[in-house]
Formats: sequence, C-alpha cells, structure tokens
Amino acid sequence: MTKEIVRIMNNIYSWLHYQRRLGVEIIPKGPGLSAFLDRCVKDETPVNGLTATHEYGDKIHAPTDLDGLRRMIEGCKRCELHKSRQNIVFGEGPEDARLVLLGEAPGREEDMQGRPFVGPSGELLTDMLRSVNISRKEVFITSVIKCRPPHNRTPGHEEIAACSFFLRHQLRLIDPPLILALGLVAAQTILKTKASLKSLRGRFHQLGNAMVMPIYHPAYLLRSKGSQQKELKRVAWHDLQILEKEYAKYR
Repeated sequence: MTKEIVRIMNNIYSWLHYQRRLGVEIIPKGPGLSAFLDRCVKDETPVNGLTATHEYGDKIHAPTDLDGLRRMIEGCKRCELHKSRQNIVFGEGPEDARLVLLGEAPGREEDMQGRPFVGPSGELLTDMLRSVNISRKEVFITSVIKCRPPHNRTPGHEEIAACSFFLRHQLRLIDPPLILALGLVAAQTILKTKASLKSLRGRFHQLGNAMVMPIYHPAYLLRSKGSQQKELKRVAWHDLQILEKEYAKYR
C-alpha cells in the first residue's frame, strides 16, 4: 500500500468520523459513491490470501509482512491518539514467535522509547516469564492499541475499534498458537467478551487456530498491596505454570 493511498484512507476516515460526531448516521449512496464502491469490490484482490475489512467497513489490502504493517500504523490517524503520541509502539519479537504477549496500551516509558513493556511493569513481566523458563527474546510482545492514551488512561471503545484491524492482522501475520492476554482490556478485546478477568483466567480459550490465556496484568500486580498482592501473585504463578506446560509443546 503506497503512502498516497494510506493518506487518502486516513482522510476518508477522518471525514466519516467528523460526520458521526455531528450526528450523521447515514451517507446517501448516490451514483458516484455507488460506482466507486463497485469498482473497489471488483478490484479487490487478496494479497497472499490476506484481505481484511476494518471495523468501519473499509476494504483494506493488508500488508504482507510486519514491516509493511508497521509503516501503515506509523501513518495512522484513525483516532485522536495520533496527535499526542511520541512514537507508535508496534511491538517486538521474532516474526515466527510461538507465543504472543498482548497488553493493553503503551504507557509513558513505552511511548518515549517506542518499545513495549519497558517500565516497571515490563521488568515484572520479564521476571514472570523467566520464572517459567521463557525469555523475552523468544516471544512477540504487543498491545491492543499502538498509541499511548493521555495520562495512561484505559483506551476507549472507539480507540480500540480504530486499532482493531492492525491487531488482527498483526496476529494473522505472526500466526502464534498461543496468546497470553495481559489484563482485562486485552482479554475482553481479543475474546470479544464482557466477562470479568477473574472468570476468564486459569484456562485457555480457543480463538481460531490459537489458544488464549488471560492473566492479571503486571501493572495490576504492582498496584496491589499486602495480602491482596500476595494472593494475586499466587494466582498469576498458577496461570504461568499452565502456560509453561502448554508452551513446551511448541518449543
């Protein structure tokens, strides 16, 4: 996908988003729009079998590799978060990783460095992985959205929806058999559920060809205190042992 096409797509999305904020819910389908849509359908050719539909309905020829997807995200203006970001946080790790770690959103340190989980929660995550003999170097770490929400707030539904194509396609390109969903937002987003993390954790959930293990977010473990922290760490250790046993099948 050329930069010009990306620019046009972003402009179209921005205009549609503006219309929606004004309360416009229906765009009249005149002859010009009909001809354009018909041409898009006729011209749509999957790239290496990968064609995706974004949440907002626009047909997108998906990049065929992670570098192409990264460039696409770098030009993204689908939501307001692009205005305040220092860097996108695409994620890092082997392109053929058998385990993907999915977080919620970049924080301040991640936004500054353009890397996932580099703050205190990242240090704890590294220790958690090491406790079950897994190195950060062998897993791919990413997040539901790729830009930092101001003040590290929880990402909104529109922001998650705007980034959903990127996440789905990123996972499609890596094609991991196992996904560790870190925290409630990651678990609910990838499993498309409103269930609590307490009810989701402790077991794998089938997602296409992959299995998803929800677990408490390292930041949540750090924020907890006293006996609550002790219990949460015990539960997290239990879940990590389940992950270790399953992950051993793919190493």
